[in-house]
Amino acid sequence: MLPTWVGDACMATPCLRAIRQQFADAHITGIMRPVLWDVIAGSGGCEWFDDSLFFQKRACQKHPSRWRIASILRERRIDTVVLLTNSFWSAAVARLSGARRVIGYARDKRSFLLTDAIPVAKIGRSWKPIPAIDYYLGLARWMGCETLDRRMCLPVSQEDWELHDELYKSIGFASSFPTIVINNNTASHSSRLWPLANVVELALQLVQGNDCQVLIHCGPNERQHALRAEAEANHPLVASMGRCTDLPIGLSKAVMASAQVVVTTDSGPRHMAIALNSNVVTLFGSTTPEWTTTYNRPEICIQANQGSAVDNFSSSTPVSKMTALGIQDISVSEVLDSVQWFLRSTANLSAA
Repeated sequence: MLPTWVGDACMATPCLRAIRQQFADAHITGIMRPVLWDVIAGSGGCEWFDDSLFFQKRACQKHPSRWRIASILRERRIDTVVLLTNSFWSAAVARLSGARRVIGYARDKRSFLLTDAIPVAKIGRSWKPIPAIDYYLGLARWMGCETLDRRMCLPVSQEDWELHDELYKSIGFASSFPTIVINNNTASHSSRLWPLANVVELALQLVQGNDCQVLIHCGPNERQHALRAEAEANHPLVASMGRCTDLPIGLSKAVMASAQVVVTTDSGPRHMAIALNSNVVTLFGSTTPEWTTTYNRPEICIQANQGSAVDNFSSSTPVSKMTALGIQDISVSEVLDSVQWFLRSTANLSAA
C-alpha cells in the first residue's frame, strides 16, 4: 500500500524496486490513489507491480472507498500486505483483508493490527529524523531485501514527451534551448511558498543574463498563480504551463526531465525532478531537508530557517551563508547563484 502524497510515492520507489527484485516470482499488487499511478507508471505500466488496485477516500463511480479495499483483498486471498503508510486506517484495512502477514511501522497506535510491527527510533518523545527514502527502505530490509540502491526513479512515456513537445510549440519555446523550470507550489501550507515577486525577479534575471528560457510549472490548482507570474514577467522567454488546457502529471514529468535546472519548493514536483535526475535547487521554508534527503545526484537545498544552503551528499556544490528566517527571506541572488552554478557545471561537462 503506497503513501498518500506524490513526493512520498517518489521517495518510496527505491523500496518498491527492492521488493520486486527480491520477490521476482511473486504476484505484487500496488494499492494506491489513482493519481499515484500516473506518477510511477510509464507506457507499459509499472515494472514493480503485476497489477494495481485504486481507491478513493470516499467511493466514486470509478474507484472503491479505502474501506472496500479490505473485502477486495480478502477475495484475492493475499498472503502479505506491506504498509508504506503510517495511518491507523491502512493497518485496519490490511488486517481485515485476512492477510497472513501485515508489515508496517509501529505508528499511530496500530501495532496490535500488525504481525510485523517494526519499531521506530525516537529522541525523547519525538520521532528521530530519518530521510523518507531510508524509512521506506527499512520495510524492504525487514523483508530480507537488498537496499543499497537508494536512488529514486520514474519513467517518462512517449505520450508524456509528445505532450511536452506540444507545450513547447504552443508557448514558442525551443527544445534545443536551455530551460529553467520554476515550481513554486505546495499541496499543504503557504509557508512553503516563495513570494511571487521573487519568482518574477528570478525569471527575468535568468533570461536576461544566461541564454535560457524559463517555464513556470503548475498543476491544475496552481494555474492562476503561474499565469500571474508569467503576466508580471511580461517577457517572451518566460512562459507558464498554465496556458495548457490539461495539466496531467505525465506532462510535469517530461517537463522536469528535460529541464537544465529545476528551482522548486519542497513539494511533490521536487521529488519528481530528482527522480528524473534533473539538477534541482530546493527552497525550504517551514520544512527541513533532514526528513527528505535524496541520493540521485547533488541537490542544492536552501534552508531558510537554518541560515545556510546545504547540498545532499556532495561536497562539490556551493554552500552559501544566509540569515533568512522564513522562505520569504530567501534572496533572489542566493537562488540565482545556485542556478548559475549548475549551468556552469553543465557547460563544463559538455565542453569536456
